[in-house]
Amino acid sequence: MKRELFVIGLLVFLLSGCMKDVLNQKPLNIITDKDVWNSESLVEIYLATLYDNLPIGFSSSSGVNISQIGALYTDEAAWNKITPVNNYGEQPFALNTTAYSAIRMVNYFLEELKKSSLPKNEIQTFIGEGHFIRAYLYFDLVRKYGGMPIIFEVQQINDKNIEALQMPRNTEGQVWRFVLADLDTAISDLPTNWDANDQNRANKYTALALKSRAMLYAGSIAKYGSVQLNGLLGIPPDSASFYFHQSLEASQEIISSNQYSLYTRLYDPSSKVGDPVANYAAIFTDENNSEIIFQKAYSYPNKPNSYDNFNIPEGYTTNDGSVTDPTLDMVESYEYINGEPGILDTSKQYNGPNDIFAGKDPRFEASVLHGGSATGWGSPIQLYAGIYANGQLYNDLAPFPLDPSMREVGKSGPFPSGEYSKTGFYIKKYMNMNTSVVEPDQSDQNYIDIRYAEILLNYSEAALELDTAQVSALNAINQIRARAGISLLSAPLTISEVRQERKVELAFEDKRFWDIRRWRIGTDLFRGTFIRGLWPYLIYNNGTYKYIYKIVQGFPIDGGQPRTFLQRDYYSDLSGSYLNTDPKMINNPGW
Repeated sequence: MKRELFVIGLLVFLLSGCMKDVLNQKPLNIITDKDVWNSESLVEIYLATLYDNLPIGFSSSSGVNISQIGALYTDEAAWNKITPVNNYGEQPFALNTTAYSAIRMVNYFLEELKKSSLPKNEIQTFIGEGHFIRAYLYFDLVRKYGGMPIIFEVQQINDKNIEALQMPRNTEGQVWRFVLADLDTAISDLPTNWDANDQNRANKYTALALKSRAMLYAGSIAKYGSVQLNGLLGIPPDSASFYFHQSLEASQEIISSNQYSLYTRLYDPSSKVGDPVANYAAIFTDENNSEIIFQKAYSYPNKPNSYDNFNIPEGYTTNDGSVTDPTLDMVESYEYINGEPGILDTSKQYNGPNDIFAGKDPRFEASVLHGGSATGWGSPIQLYAGIYANGQLYNDLAPFPLDPSMREVGKSGPFPSGEYSKTGFYIKKYMNMNTSVVEPDQSDQNYIDIRYAEILLNYSEAALELDTAQVSALNAINQIRARAGISLLSAPLTISEVRQERKVELAFEDKRFWDIRRWRIGTDLFRGTFIRGLWPYLIYNNGTYKYIYKIVQGFPIDGGQPRTFLQRDYYSDLSGSYLNTDPKMINNPGW
């Protein structure tokens, strides 16, 4: 019987604007396999759906925002709800129940292309993209769960072969090697670049970039983790050097290609002319710039996201807002421009809301909103938790009786209830600061998954782990710091300095959670730890105001609950879908 394929993903493709026009295809709702796999345009439609299945991106009004959720489970941010975030194995994005459906689609794609009559060079490119996507899907699985079943053929489902479909887990090391093999195939098959219409498709350097990241992760797990369950979890430590070398070489190839560069359109680090704050902020809003290696594209009204709606400070919206509240710990991770530690002085009074942050790393001002921060929404952020006057604290959501032009609490809080920040900060990175549109599903900034700065960081870390290329590693880090507008580091570069630089450069980009896991530092960071915030207060005296600051922890942040990262939390829980449908699967320890 002739098999038929419904063209799933047609709408996704048409709205994404990332591939060629297919409106000249015959208007059929059902298209045979032969039609699909012998048509370049229809293969691209299917391929667009495969890309859309990757676990990256912002959410719509009803979905989970991957980058936000990742930040909330680290020391980067807290949720603005009075809800504890203290179970690190059950984070909302841990159980990826759709991964194997996506993998099956890729396997089907790769198998059917073998029968295609398309030109060989086109087939080779499509196959390279398929291997890249499958590598990414398995990378996502293995970093969450450890070893998982490796399935590289299309499984046919019927009542007679259910048991044959039930697969045991491969070892974690086997999965990382499988990811490596798929990426090497992709690197071999993919072009070095695409034209402007297809620039969001993976090219050779995209695959090298994912290899740079994935192999660095594997090397860290081999070095800092331990082997459990006969290899289902962990990688033998003698494999660490191999994986670090793979990462280093992939990073070096990207760097040597000169295909990408750090974004410097608004600030020249060599002459120090321009604005480093505006420059860093523009990385995430200036579409298709030289730093972007791989991204997920959005457009309004066809394929929007809700990032601005979720994150705009209270006082500028009647919708959700304020979801991601940066922590004081993250704020103080940003050094001062002169390289001094970024600890804030809360012991004195300040004349204005910006004064306490004077001299901070420009990336702080580009990534975090605080009291006094300029916006494109009509007024600077008004953020204070109350006013002291005549020995009394006024801290209700009401006009200040001694000066009715002022509120007792700032328009954007902080405040222990509602959508106000609970930490005293709001996120700025990725926000569109030049629009008043903050409704759900009306934002269109692209989600950057891999950018050149990460490759420089990967290179430096792998080099230090291998105790090689010290000069080049330091140069890579200092390129990032020079672009940021802060003092350079001196030799010898240390692994702690590389990790610190990674934390601030990639803050709120869904990297920190995975770094905490692969370095095995979660159990040290979160040992009954209370997340800290910083609440400003005003002191009123005869018509003038001064600012003071109080460090807060406990309620309302995280509902007053401490965060505890358990040993089991380096791998996620497999309970539910996987265990219920496959008796050959076993859960991870502690679950």
